[in-house]
Amino acid sequence: MKRIILAAIVFAFVGLANTYGQVGGHFAIQYDISFGTGNLGEYISQPSFRGASMQYRASLSDQFLLGIDAGWNVFYEEKPYDSYTSGTQTLSGKQYRIQNQVPLLVSADYILTADKAVQPYIGLGIGTMYSERVTEMGYYYIEENPWHFALKPELGLMYEVGYNTKFKFAAKYYTGFPAGELETQGYFTISTGFAFEF
Repeated sequence: MKRIILAAIVFAFVGLANTYGQVGGHFAIQYDISFGTGNLGEYISQPSFRGASMQYRASLSDQFLLGIDAGWNVFYEEKPYDSYTSGTQTLSGKQYRIQNQVPLLVSADYILTADKAVQPYIGLGIGTMYSERVTEMGYYYIEENPWHFALKPELGLMYEVGYNTKFKFAAKYYTGFPAGELETQGYFTISTGFAFEF
């Protein structure tokens, strides 16, 4: 499944680059630190320091950008030896919790000051998000892996640091609505990286 997702991301980025490459824009790579909220935050209370995201944006005007986002965030927590209940069963032992979040979104950004060195922007993404939740306890293994309908508001800024290169900082909030046996999966992300213009 992970290989299929990675292949889909690569093909989507290549396709957009070929389609909109003539109008200008940027490709961004960012490191993500994420904090689970709601059901995800209750399941794994530790922040995720294992995350990355990519963005492709085509410039439709000086201030309006349209493109796609893809990311991968891994949440992990080791729970202490205890008794854990699931349904009608109670087991004692250490529990290991892992959750992968893979958002794939169509996104639009609006740059507030396109003619300045510092360019703050607001954005919104809509699409899908894959959740892979794994709970391991001794010989027992539970996995849930639904696809959610997802939304992502974003606030950020870009600052030119070199020829066709900008530092990019963003705060994002991902919401994956209930799907399968999982409730709403939400997490807040701080992203830092670079945007390369073409």
